[in-house]
Order: sequence, then structure tokens, then C-alpha cells
Amino acid sequence: MMRRISLTSGSRACCFSNDGNRIAIGLNNGELMLIDVVAVKVLTKKRDRSAIIHDVRFRPDDKLLAVASSEQVIDLYDVTDDGQLQRSGFCKQIPSFVFQMDFSLDGNFLQVGTGNYQRIVFQVPSGKKIENCKQIDNLTWSSWTSVLGDDVIGVWPKNCDNGDVNSGDVSRSGNAIATGDDFGFVKLFNFPCREKFSKSRGKYVGHSAHVTNVRFLHDDSKLVTTGGDDCCVFVWKTK
Repeated sequence: MMRRISLTSGSRACCFSNDGNRIAIGLNNGELMLIDVVAVKVLTKKRDRSAIIHDVRFRPDDKLLAVASSEQVIDLYDVTDDGQLQRSGFCKQIPSFVFQMDFSLDGNFLQVGTGNYQRIVFQVPSGKKIENCKQIDNLTWSSWTSVLGDDVIGVWPKNCDNGDVNSGDVSRSGNAIATGDDFGFVKLFNFPCREKFSKSRGKYVGHSAHVTNVRFLHDDSKLVTTGGDDCCVFVWKTK
């Protein structure tokens, strides 16, 4: 070990900047940390919330950071060149906590998945909720980690509960989505997956139960999955 940074609380949310130079970490006590990856040092800390931070996400240009907490609000922070954070907006009127966020390719919109399983789209940094379905359908997303919406309705199996599919991630090539579920399965589907109860391209076993997150590497060469009770991280080679 060369260096380490101690956190003031447990964490369940972190995200690399798109240029790979920084990591944003959301803590269970509501604190936000921005870390320089190369120097392995804390650039800044913020604590505008007191509840658990569930997700953090950089805009494609890395100039804006979205932070979602249990307080049912998304805080938007401008990120300066020297790594300082200045809150510039909010997304409100969210009926539950947010557990997934993705920016549009142009960085002007943010889609969120909520704890009561609603997909909501906001304009950022204004925080305006977008109600026009046609406008939403025409958006192109920089990433897709949501398990909600018409484009992924097929990943949900028959007779499942809302919480049974925990996570998803669309490959960088844009033609496949990986999912992790409460049954311990990692599945691969075509994307988009708009037909209900679609058959997966593959179903993979390894975790004992509750696959909590899935992410493709930047070149789609591998898929990283995290387990719940088994306390394991698996790395899968893609074909």
C-alpha cells in the first residue's frame, strides 16, 4: 500500500470523473469528498446533507457533479479546475430516495431511479422536471444504469417484486445491458430491451445472493459485479 485516505463514515456511493483524475465519494453521514486520484489527496469536502448519500455522478464534461441523498433531493455542484465544489442547483419533488442517476450525452438532463421505482428526468442545473414523454424519448444518454423505463422493461422477470432487479449497466457499445438481481444472478440482455419478460442472452451464477451492482469497464472487456451477503467482488471476462 502506497497511500490511503480514511473516511469519516461508511460509504455506499463513489464515482470516477470521466477523465479518470478524480473520485467523488458520498458518505453515510451526508458528507461529500472529492479526491485527486494521482496525488491520492482530498481536494475538498462538503456536508450540505445529514442523510445517507446513495449515488454520485459526474456530468460528461466533469464540470458538474450530481449528489443524491436520502433527503429526496439531488444537489448539483459546479466543479472548478482546482477541484472545489460550489452548489449551483437542486432537483426536488422526488417522492423517495434516489438510487440511480445518469446524465444525457449533452449534460443538460439527468435521469433518476427512485426508491418507489419511478423514473424521473430533470433538466440541469435548473432542476426542472421534464414531463414531455416525446422529449425524453429523443434524449441520448451518456450512461445508462437504470432498471426503470420502457427501454429496459424486458429485464424484469415474471412474478417479481419491485426490488428484485437491483442494478443495471449498458455496455459502452450500447447494444447490451447487464443486470444483477436478488436471486444471485448476473444476466445479459440485448439493449434496448422493450419486450416484457425478455429472454436473456446469458445468465451467470457465482454470487450467493443479492447482486448489488454491476458495471462494465470502459472498453467493455470485463464486467465487475458486487455481492451483498457474500461480501464478494467478481470480475467477468466478456466475449
